[in-house]
Amino acid sequence: MTLSLAWIRKVNTVEELVIATDSRLRFGCAWDCSPKIFPLSRGDCAICFAGNTMYAYPIMEQIRNAITMYPKADSRALDLCDLKGHLLRVVRNMESLIHDLPKGKKEKDIPDALFILAGYSWAKAEFKIWILYYNAAHKQFEFKRPSMLHGNRIAIIGDDVGDAQRQILNLAREREIPKKNGFNMEPFEVLRDFCRDPKRHHIGGAPQVVKVYKHLNSMPYAVYWPNKESNGRSLMGRPLLEYEMANYLMLDPDSLKTEDYVPAPAKSRKSGLNLQDDAL
Repeated sequence: MTLSLAWIRKVNTVEELVIATDSRLRFGCAWDCSPKIFPLSRGDCAICFAGNTMYAYPIMEQIRNAITMYPKADSRALDLCDLKGHLLRVVRNMESLIHDLPKGKKEKDIPDALFILAGYSWAKAEFKIWILYYNAAHKQFEFKRPSMLHGNRIAIIGDDVGDAQRQILNLAREREIPKKNGFNMEPFEVLRDFCRDPKRHHIGGAPQVVKVYKHLNSMPYAVYWPNKESNGRSLMGRPLLEYEMANYLMLDPDSLKTEDYVPAPAKSRKSGLNLQDDAL
């Protein structure tokens, strides 16, 4: 599975929404470059997932399609809170189309996928975070608000959720963060440590980070990985090639400082790298 989080970051009087996750998929092996956060075309929100990709990827792709094909949704004329209802109907309709079950099987499997939908509502003038999950009792997908942690609402889905909650709470207490003052980057710090922990087999790869701002724009952040000293650069979970440029800020996962993107030092020309090798 994975570990995905969304929280409202407060720095002095400024608020921004942060969504972060790891980059590992497992299907008999580990693949540490898988995109799990998808900023949506309207700019004011993003969606991420945890769980079975058999359910997750079709749902996320159709959510993206449902927004881009509907001008009011794509332009943000449809507020995020109203968009949520539209997307729920889309997902429920998709789930109803599962059929042709294996012979002898009477019921569908419960879709073991969870999603976080988060963004900024211009109608409510506040950030919104919801968890989309399958309610087995009601036999349908539903949205719910995430629980409170240290007086702040934070969504955490995937593996080791209880452990992540405890460690975030410990950091808040150690740093004497007043309740309801909001987290800074403590949830990311816990995710970072989980990604580096070889014992957490279902969580790994470079962290992915997307921020949503009150000016109704979202932006991914590139991350130095496994640390800044390594000069490794990752964006949305994928290590960037030596010659790739990213028009985003770089995040140092340890100092938590950001800086303009600077290409990694070029390797020796003896490496044989030739950008024309694949030219048609």
